[in-house]
Order: sequence, then structure tokens, then C-alpha cells
Amino acid sequence: MSALNYCSVLTRKSAEPLAGTAPYARHFIFITWPKKYWQYEALESKGGFPQGLKKWMKEQSVVNGKISIRLISRAGLSQDKVNIFIYPEKQCYSNVMPSQIPAVLESYFRDGITTAFSPAAIEGEQIFICTHGRHDKCCAKFGQELADKMRYHVSRQKSAVEVWDSSHLGGHRFAATMIDFPTGRAYGHLSADEVPNYLASRKAAQVYGTAYRGSVFLSGLEQVAEAHVQHFCFMRKWSCRPQIRKVEKLTEETFRCFAVFRNAESSVDLQALIPDEMAFTFKLKGFESPSGCDALEEPLLRNCWELESSESV
Repeated sequence: MSALNYCSVLTRKSAEPLAGTAPYARHFIFITWPKKYWQYEALESKGGFPQGLKKWMKEQSVVNGKISIRLISRAGLSQDKVNIFIYPEKQCYSNVMPSQIPAVLESYFRDGITTAFSPAAIEGEQIFICTHGRHDKCCAKFGQELADKMRYHVSRQKSAVEVWDSSHLGGHRFAATMIDFPTGRAYGHLSADEVPNYLASRKAAQVYGTAYRGSVFLSGLEQVAEAHVQHFCFMRKWSCRPQIRKVEKLTEETFRCFAVFRNAESSVDLQALIPDEMAFTFKLKGFESPSGCDALEEPLLRNCWELESSESV
């Protein structure tokens, strides 16, 4: 099959920016469920998965802030009992009967941690990679390639990081997509060949800038600004942790942010080049890209924020 038959390839060719495209939510919930039962709409999956969670998610999002529920899977997984992972709170419910999933979630968001359903703290780290082929074929091809390669390298490094296949994470035109928890860093257009470099950046507690979409815990212009600044630092090999101090809208088509650069870990020569603070200005620009592999001939025009200028403050 021609590469041009994939929305991810066409989107990459369009040069649509990744920065600011991460899926935002106040709460992320991941429920283990065998992938063979996943449907186009993950929360309508088969195999005894409880129905009605999509409606519950929308209703609870009004009360508790946006909630995002995704299914996750890996080899040998059974649907007899499930695990439920909740971020950013880093809580895990283990060995839950499928029929109890709604009650567990209702209890957690209504009453908090109770004796009836008591979670444990998530101690390790988890990577969720979208391989949801029933949602879009890009996720089946590029997502599965990435998940397989990520597991291989994580295993070779004897790392304790868990790698999971995930249902749709949003933005399949950016496949392969993934979210790394507990940091909440989202990535797109991450190829299987980049896994060693990604893991090296991760080990150094640095953002892998070329594929960074943004933090799933930031929304709007804050997410756009943070992602662009991280990319700016990565391309200059600045091993630092930038912090967005201020974001201000200038016009309907421009905004500016101020970023401070602390805890520089670069070489002495590079540290001398890293300013204490910089101002970044962004401007809206239109990009045409398909919404998915089922609409390759119908590209959508999207207004995206591009970095226009940067200067030391």
C-alpha cells in the first residue's frame, strides 16, 4: 500500500505543527481490556465490557473537569478482572470485576478513596501507545510498530516501565501517538526507529522535542507555548527545564509567552548560551491535512500556532 494512503504521512508532509495538539483532560482513566474486543468507539467494546461509560464520562466531566477514559491491552490479557489506572492522581484499582467498573469510578469521583473500593498508589511508570486499528489504520500500522519496538528496547534495558497498547488517544493524523505517564507528555509522529533516542531523552528526564505534542495536563495557549519552547530547547541541545512564566494574548492571531530557564544541565559552554529568560511570539497559520484515513481526499484547513520570533529578556 502506498504511503500516501495514510493520513499520518500526508499530515507530516503538510508540516502541520505538533505543538499544542496533545489531548487535554483533568483526569485520565485507563482500563485494561483485551484488544480483540475493542470497537471503533472503545467504550462500546464487546466481550462483556459494561455499557454506558461514555455517557457517564460526559456527565462527570461537567462536575469534575474533563475526564478521558481509554482502554489498554497487552499480550495474554484477560477480561475476567481488570485494572483501572487514574492520572494525575496515580491511583490503581486492581482485580476489579467488569460489572463493578461503573461503581468503582462512581465511588472514586463522588466519595474519593473509600474502604469499599480502595486503590493503591501507582509506583512505576507507564507508556500508552495508540494501536487502535479499528479507529484508524494509521494507528494499526505506525502505532503497532512503535509499541513493539518500545517493548523490545525497554526489555533490553531491563527497565520497569510498562508499555501498553491503547485505544484512540486523539489525533490519529499524528500517528504513531503516545502518552508517557506520570509526566503526561504526549508525542506524535514518533517512528519506531526513534525509540532508542526517545528512551535516552526520557532517561535524562528531558522532553524528546522533535515529536512532542505537549502536556496533557495543560490546555489552550499554555500547552502550545510549553510545547514550542520545549522543541526550541531540544533543537539547540539545551538540557534544561524551561518553565512558562506568563502567557498573554496580543491579537486574535498572535500571542506571546515568557519562559525562564533553570537547572541547566548542559556543558559549561552551552550553559553560557542559555539566557535566564526569553520571550516567544506566536502567530496563527493555516495548514491543510486530512482528518483521518477515511477522508484522505477531503483535507481540512486548520489554524495552528507557529513560532514567529524569540528574544532574550
